[in-house]
Amino acid sequence: MKNIRAKRETSREYLMKLMYQTYISNGDITDLENEMEEFLTNNKEYIISRYKELVLTYSDKDVDFEGISLDKCVDRVYLSEMCDILRFKIDYINELIENNAKNWSISRFSKIDLAILQIAIAEILSDLNIPDKVSINEAIDLAKMYCEAKTPKFINGILGSVVNEIKER
Repeated sequence: MKNIRAKRETSREYLMKLMYQTYISNGDITDLENEMEEFLTNNKEYIISRYKELVLTYSDKDVDFEGISLDKCVDRVYLSEMCDILRFKIDYINELIENNAKNWSISRFSKIDLAILQIAIAEILSDLNIPDKVSINEAIDLAKMYCEAKTPKFINGILGSVVNEIKER
């Protein structure tokens, strides 16, 4: 279970990084799946290192990392599902963000904040059986690591409102 959690968190974090890189370079995240393999390969050492760090954080016993591979560290089913949702539902996801970010437009968001929100909402819309609360908490954790001090609270507020809007529809 701890390895699965570490694998999912590593996948989520590196999906966010890929989205950020894509936003900075060309802005079109609808083709993430085609960029995914090269991105994972280019970041293999960092991904494995992050996965190990998370496994050790969640584990209370010695862990053997001998011969660990990239596939052991990332959840390709999760990544594929997220890429599909982002490709086909990005306009809806962005609409949900704008509807629930009072007096903010998508263009005002930092690219990292936007990527975190889009991933969380894609998870909420997915069929991966991730509880909404988990998606929100993971987004907040990413914001704590990569964003300004006030951002986690901001993201929490938007995602809470998004979940309510989705349930009302």
